[in-house]
Amino acid sequence: MARQDKGLDRGEEAFRQRYAELFGERWQPLKEALAADGNSVAFVAGAEESGDASPPYYLDSASVFAASCLEMPAEGEPSSGESAGGGLVLDACAAPGGKSLVLASRLPPGARLVANELSADRRRRLREVLDKHLPSRARALVEITGRDAAAMCRRFESSFDSILLDAPCSSERHVLADPAALAEWSLARVKSLSMRQWALLSSALIMLKSGGCLVYSTCSLSPEENEAVISRAAAKYGAALSFDQLVYTGQGEAEAKSYGLHILPDRACGAGPMYVCRLHKVFS
Repeated sequence: MARQDKGLDRGEEAFRQRYAELFGERWQPLKEALAADGNSVAFVAGAEESGDASPPYYLDSASVFAASCLEMPAEGEPSSGESAGGGLVLDACAAPGGKSLVLASRLPPGARLVANELSADRRRRLREVLDKHLPSRARALVEITGRDAAAMCRRFESSFDSILLDAPCSSERHVLADPAALAEWSLARVKSLSMRQWALLSSALIMLKSGGCLVYSTCSLSPEENEAVISRAAAKYGAALSFDQLVYTGQGEAEAKSYGLHILPDRACGAGPMYVCRLHKVFS
């Protein structure tokens, strides 16, 4: 009987029941929007007028919005290493690289970007994207690393001025498009991912400098991976964290949550899913 109950939490029917319960009558139009073409935009790093533009990289407009929400460090002297001054930005889970392109294009003078990706295969893809789609001057300001972002805090406490944590997530849009992934979907994996996301966020908060900015994002529909993770941080740190009320600048509308915005394709002209929360660390 236990094995039968366990089976009910896995596969296409379990997936359907789960999200029908979460979204009610909205699930069917949302599911159709998830299965349709997204709102992809061509991001070009560099300035065309100066002849420094690189080939366009196509990514979801909600991803551009998420990366654009991260506040950059103030201008300073060029930094010479991962923990040096001059403004250091971390893309903690950077592959495949679209958000890193956006961050690299926004770096102020003297700042550097660390694009970190644990997976060797995904890190190779990240390197290919950055090499192809960044002008040489911008590419020289980006270092690619392969650390576990959940453990980086042991070495890089209070080291980064700004951190983007685009956390690994359920990515239901991709699940719907892949029959094998849909057959293997389970609520247990959602819960496992939320634990991993909490570990990544906890580490990122330790690595963030006092006064620094952090953006947490996922492409998940699940509240356990979005607001619940942020709510846990808010409960743990209290007034030591301040949260910004973001304003969505894309087409359509995003839904305001207690801490962040949820961009869903049925109401955002195909963009998303993308949950975005921006906070500042106000303690030493």
